[in-house]
Amino acid sequence: RLPALIGRSARPDLPSVHKHAGVHQELGGSAEMADDDEDSPTGRETRNFIIRNIPNAITFVTVFSGFLLMVSTSVPGISPNMCVFATFLGLCTDILDGQAARVLRVKSKFGATFDQLADLTCFGIGPAIFYVRQQQLAMGNDASVMMQAITVVSGYAYMACSVFRISRELVVHRGDRPLYFVGIPTNLACVFAVPASALCPGSPLLPVLIIILSGMMVMPYHVPKGLWIFTVTDTSVASACQRRSSDKKE
Repeated sequence: RLPALIGRSARPDLPSVHKHAGVHQELGGSAEMADDDEDSPTGRETRNFIIRNIPNAITFVTVFSGFLLMVSTSVPGISPNMCVFATFLGLCTDILDGQAARVLRVKSKFGATFDQLADLTCFGIGPAIFYVRQQQLAMGNDASVMMQAITVVSGYAYMACSVFRISRELVVHRGDRPLYFVGIPTNLACVFAVPASALCPGSPLLPVLIIILSGMMVMPYHVPKGLWIFTVTDTSVASACQRRSSDKKE
């Protein structure tokens, strides 16, 4: 009788063992399904899409910086100092998007064209509108017709030369990321145009500076993309110090 009782008491535990084993099998099956989903063509396409558009997402910040320069003329609370900060933020993202495209190896003609149009927004059209507004606020309503005309003409010249320079850049490099500039780039011109407009509005020398920068943007002179400080190639950006250290190692 004792063996029979022991056998009877042990038998009800057997289904629970099989039940737990079934749970482990289900959990293991769900983990395998998750791995299969990640390795599926749809999962790979999603990851590739995200990685491919990381440089474009950075470029959108450059566009926003230009937008901030434009709306500063009509939206209260956006100070000139904030516009200067937005300009330098656009400069940083303009460098980062190209670097991200090189590191991730996702360079494309669309990305290069998008980058050029973002430069036009942030460093061409935005600074021109910001400059004209700053000059008008500084001169006031009692300014002479001559000074108002000079302000409008110089601001239009900056915008027109920016558009001309970007258009020429797209044609010369055929949609690829340029390794040199024809004339000074718009992002270099805005480094002088935006801070000068924020700090010295109403100065008689400010329109002269804007006209000079406009002419330098359209001059037919090749300027290295690294501005003689960096060496830019299709795959890397190296400074002069890095080049010297690599030469010593060789």
